[in-house]
Amino acid sequence: MMQQKRYNIFNQVHKALRSMLYDAADRLQQTDFDNRDDATEMVYDLEKILCYFEKHADHENTFILPAVARYDGALVERFQEGQITAEVLTESLRNTISAWEQTDDRAAMIGWGRYLLLTFNDFIAFNLSQMNKEEDELNEVLWVYYTDLELLQIRQMLIDTIPPGDLYEQSRWMVAASSNQELLGWLNGLRRKGQQTLYEIQLRLAEEVLPAKRWHLLRHALSPRVDEMTCPVV
Repeated sequence: MMQQKRYNIFNQVHKALRSMLYDAADRLQQTDFDNRDDATEMVYDLEKILCYFEKHADHENTFILPAVARYDGALVERFQEGQITAEVLTESLRNTISAWEQTDDRAAMIGWGRYLLLTFNDFIAFNLSQMNKEEDELNEVLWVYYTDLELLQIRQMLIDTIPPGDLYEQSRWMVAASSNQELLGWLNGLRRKGQQTLYEIQLRLAEEVLPAKRWHLLRHALSPRVDEMTCPVV
């Protein structure tokens, strides 16, 4: 595994996606699927997660994999084969959700709920492994052929295509999933670039989603002197 102190283009979004999976898995295990009101909210959240992962794959196919393919087409082909597995798992989850929604039999509802948990576990296992491989194998190519500035430009082009509502929701997960050091670097980077409006939005998000102790530590670190520090790689 590469150990260079380089910009990881996947870091923030992968942390957010992992947190979505962990949170949903925990709540899914606690859901009574014979309780229509209780389970419907859980099913809705699962469908949102599937949409986020599909959009994430589209973003990678549009912006990141082409940058890798210029120098290692075989590697990209292997990752695109993995996307077929992701699509199969996604379809299985949606079919299971549909089967649960279409039955009113209590035993069947419980049975489909159990199967949904098992299928989602497969989805989690695959995607966690896939994200690890992306950060290892794809970064290995990106770090050889692209500067951090060029990777940041690719990321910005990607971000510019995300609708504001989706971007705000993703930002909530990103902030909650990041370490204080990462947040400090992110916020000070925005402030140094004069992106005050975005800085204020992210700061409010941090106050909303972080535990009180973490928020106070972060707020204390965001002093004028911090602007003069080197932004850590995130």
